[in-house]
Amino acid sequence: MPVKLIVALALLALATVMQVMHITEGNYTIPNYVNLALKLFLVIGLVRGSEGARSLALVVGVLNILVGILAVFQVGALISYLPLSLQLQLGVPLVFGGYLLWCMSQEDVKTWLYRRAFAEVGGDE
Repeated sequence: MPVKLIVALALLALATVMQVMHITEGNYTIPNYVNLALKLFLVIGLVRGSEGARSLALVVGVLNILVGILAVFQVGALISYLPLSLQLQLGVPLVFGGYLLWCMSQEDVKTWLYRRAFAEVGGDE
């Protein structure tokens, strides 16, 4: 498994754990459960080598970039007055979305996912 994919999976697993923590704090809403289900599908699908999961990861990357851009625009000029921790929280979706797009577009990741998905058919690992 390529190291860049391991990093992406670790970040997705961390996001999944944080989503579970968010739900256990009393936020029992349907969008939170849908978000959790999509993250679990993404992690499990990428580990199994699913091309559908890779496509979903590309969509998630684009959505994260959009969320990051909208968050920065929402804060606007006040961003310089926010504490550093909040500024970093606003930048995390941009960085994560960009990394996910870059990672899922790399040839070694595509090749590994393809070989992982079709190893049972071809008989070699």
